[in-house]
Amino acid sequence: MPSIVVDMTAAAMPLVTEKRNAKVKPSLLVVDNVTALADSELELMDIFTTDASIVAATGAAIVGAAQAVNRLRINVSLLACVSMQDELKDVKFLGGARVDRTVLGVATLDAGCHVTLGYDLE
Repeated sequence: MPSIVVDMTAAAMPLVTEKRNAKVKPSLLVVDNVTALADSELELMDIFTTDASIVAATGAAIVGAAQAVNRLRINVSLLACVSMQDELKDVKFLGGARVDRTVLGVATLDAGCHVTLGYDLE
């Protein structure tokens, strides 16, 4: 099982890049918010680009566009460490995975918030 650890040195941190012909299936998520400066609201985002297509009725072209879909949202209190496995059984990323951090709805970086993602490809 590959895994990655990121410090939230930016409000949005990439976890896994898009894998061609494979979905990313998270199997473990650990959030260490013990040394952070505030509670963390984290969103795991599915990042992918749609292909260009044609509208059948008009024949007009639609350009491919970047998409960000929220797959999971969790709140982690200050001085807490959270581990999730069973809660991830229905979560899949069609593209890449990114974690976004906010505090009271404002995108915020905090190098004291550490996110570990273990995943499989299917």
